[in-house]
Amino acid sequence: MTNTALWKEIKKWLISSDIIEPNIYEDYIKNDASIEDLTDNQKAIVVNKDLSKYYLENISHEIKEKISTILKLDMSISFFTKDEFKKEKKITEIIIKKNKKNNNSKEFIFNSFILGKSNSEAYNASKAVINNLGNKWNPLFIYGESGLGKTHLLKAINNELNLIDEELNVKYYASNDFRKEILDALLGGFKEIEQTKDEMNAIDVLLIDDIQFLANSGKTNEIFFNIFNSFIEEGKQIVITSDKFPEHLNGFDKRLVSRFNQGLSVKIETPDFDTAIKIIDYKTEISNLKLDIDSKRFIASHFGTDVRKIEGIINKIEFKLIQEKDSIGEIIELETIQKLLEDYSFAPGGEITVQKIKNVVAQNYGINVKSIDAKNKVSNVVLARHVSMYLTNELMKKNYSEIGILFGGKDHTTVINACNKVKKSLAEDKIFKNVLKKIKKEIVS
Repeated sequence: MTNTALWKEIKKWLISSDIIEPNIYEDYIKNDASIEDLTDNQKAIVVNKDLSKYYLENISHEIKEKISTILKLDMSISFFTKDEFKKEKKITEIIIKKNKKNNNSKEFIFNSFILGKSNSEAYNASKAVINNLGNKWNPLFIYGESGLGKTHLLKAINNELNLIDEELNVKYYASNDFRKEILDALLGGFKEIEQTKDEMNAIDVLLIDDIQFLANSGKTNEIFFNIFNSFIEEGKQIVITSDKFPEHLNGFDKRLVSRFNQGLSVKIETPDFDTAIKIIDYKTEISNLKLDIDSKRFIASHFGTDVRKIEGIINKIEFKLIQEKDSIGEIIELETIQKLLEDYSFAPGGEITVQKIKNVVAQNYGINVKSIDAKNKVSNVVLARHVSMYLTNELMKKNYSEIGILFGGKDHTTVINACNKVKKSLAEDKIFKNVLKKIKKEIVS
């Protein structure tokens, strides 16, 4: 499907849904946005106006789900103005060339999978099936949001089994590749179908990524059901990944969902803060970057909910340092990281800290984060300072005296006055209320 056709489908869906106001669609989306490619699994929605970007980012999760469903692929979605997209496209092209140059199947091994509380169960289960193929944990069903390491574990199983026994027939499929192989066989007639059956029967370990995209696939589902039963009966191992728990998968025969449940289902959670720091340590070591602890905490706090985002942001930092001819070997401090990333929007995650609140508010109001703690009396800086104080009180339950200390040694009465002004604006100004809702969502997501 072309990007033009895809965006046409998305616009039809937006018109018929209730997730966006009709006047906002007409003024900021209908003729102001388009879809472009960044990578094979990443699309960019490019807009003319900052407000268009704002409204689309507010429904980013729904748009991602819809695009992934239409394309039957787990897609990442980013939003850019035209100038931002030009920069991002240039960086992405250079990163892709670099990754192709250094590409190695050993990238996906168990030793390079960063363990933490959020993923240890899935990691241990993946290791366990290698030592006990087709027996106790069959099928192994790994589920969780995209970007958390499910694909890494599947490919690590594939690589480890190939090392252990070269004669073992291990087959990894992305769900769309599996569907294509089945559909090609069906279109090819009897001879092609029989050949595909023979090839499937010769597989010893079947690994299928993103099974949710086989939903509502009709004949493909029926054939998969038969393959699945055959594998289980013959003691052949199946490992499946999905973005949902088996019981929550729609568009599958109930018998198939029941089969998914008969083995072991394990969840990969969003990385906790400590795990995100470990991932950053590993990725920066590979890129020969040295970050101070504040820089690592900044990245973990703002990008730590997704391993792909961490990797992407480190690639961007490395690229910008090379472009600006800075020394890669030097220790990089927080101020440099904030400067390097000031052109890029982010989806904060991880633990809530005062610094994170300040960073998110500063980015939304287009100011330097340092000015929040200063004595700057410019109106938008004062507003950002008041909002930051209010959110620190609401989200972190800090008292007024503590907040004063955290915001450059302000008096507690200054903090009380700031919080009262924000509360008054929330009660009287609908636009301000929506902006604050957006900021709060970014902080706690």
